[in-house]
Formats: sequence, structure tokens, C-alpha cells
Amino acid sequence: MGILLLLLIRKIKKAQTAVWIKEANQSFLLQNAEQKLFNICEVDSKPSWNVPLRNCVEVRSVATDSQKLPPRPERLSVFSESLSNLGISQGEFILDTLFWQDQIHHYWRLMNTNETEIRNVMDVNAFCGGFSVALNNFPVWVMNIVPASMKNTLSSIYDRGLIGAFHDWCEPFSSYPRSYDLLHAIYLFSHYRNRGPGSILQDIMLEMDRLTRPQGFIIIRDDESIVSRIQELAQNFYGR
Repeated sequence: MGILLLLLIRKIKKAQTAVWIKEANQSFLLQNAEQKLFNICEVDSKPSWNVPLRNCVEVRSVATDSQKLPPRPERLSVFSESLSNLGISQGEFILDTLFWQDQIHHYWRLMNTNETEIRNVMDVNAFCGGFSVALNNFPVWVMNIVPASMKNTLSSIYDRGLIGAFHDWCEPFSSYPRSYDLLHAIYLFSHYRNRGPGSILQDIMLEMDRLTRPQGFIIIRDDESIVSRIQELAQNFYGR
């Protein structure tokens, strides 16, 4: 017989629908851990990609537990405590946010398209989610991807009220073809340079092309040598 390890509170019950939330107070978790009903995960063992499920429950740190997240749109400006643990300062976080707020308008001017013509967007190297935050007032849906071999900033993206996932761009992304109107890649290719089979520039370009709808856009910002190589390869993809 299974044991209920998490304290859940029923908030709504109507007809055949019930909504439950997890209690914010972790005392119930800690009590069950003391009774050896389950194990607490090690703080320093937080693998993010291609690992089996672990037989443990993660408990939030005191600093993270005390951080109360405001509603949107204020939540979009929240500096997550998890970023401090990664060596990312609040100043760096703010600069990233301001940078993308400025760049978004240049992008739309260069694409020469109406705001309503782009709906599904993927930031393939999202960092802290600043690009997604800059699109908050646009009628778009943004998927934020954190490459599994980079700093684990996904928690901070969630703390900002955004959606996202880990991914290794040496592998195909689990999605239907032609799902996105815009893909945004900043220094993705230079990160994957010389990382072995599946991660060569052409392979990643093919996968990005598969995800982009006809007449869609792919914006790439990277080292000059990589951008030049992409321009050469684009002739093979699109004939122009």
C-alpha cells in the first residue's frame, strides 16, 4: 500500500472536478523524512538531463522557501535565489532583461512583419528568460529552452512565471514539425562547437529548420565565423 508523502489541500470541488494544491509549509515533508518514509535528496546532486528518477524528495532551502513570488506582471522581474547559487548576480540579471527589451523592437523591424503574424516562439538558449519577458506584451507563446550542458537556470525561468524545458541540441527536440513561427538562437552554435556526433552545425540547423513553419523566422546571433558558415549553408537549405 502506498503512503501519501505530500500534504495536499483540496481547494475546489465542482461536479467531477477537484483541484488540489501542495501545502507551502514543508514541515509535513520533514516529519515523514524523520520517520524514514522517504529520503531527502542531496542538495549538490541535481542532475538535469538523461538521468533515472531518484528515490528521494527535494526540500527547498530556507532562502528559497521564504521567497514569496508576486503575481504577474511583477513576477516577470523576480530575481531567483537559484541564480545566486549559479554565480549570476542581480546586476547581470537586470542587464539581460533590459537588453532584450531593447532588441525585440529591432527584430520586428528587421523581420518586417506584423506582431500578430508570429504566435509560437522558441528561445533555444534562454539563459534567464529575458527574451521571453521582453515579449510579454506581444500576442505570442514562448517556449524557453535551457541547454542541458549549460548553467541550470530553468528554476529561475519558472520563478518568473514562464515555461521552459531542458534539452540537448545534439538530439532532436520532441515536437511536431513546423510548430514554431520564430526560433531565437544566441550563441548556441558556439557552445556546441566540437561536441561530437549529432552536434555539428549542420545537424542543429536541420533540426531548427524542421521545427520552423514555412515563412517562419530563425534569428541567430553568434561568433562572426559561425554566422558566416551558417550563411553559406543556408544556400543549401533555402537556395538563397
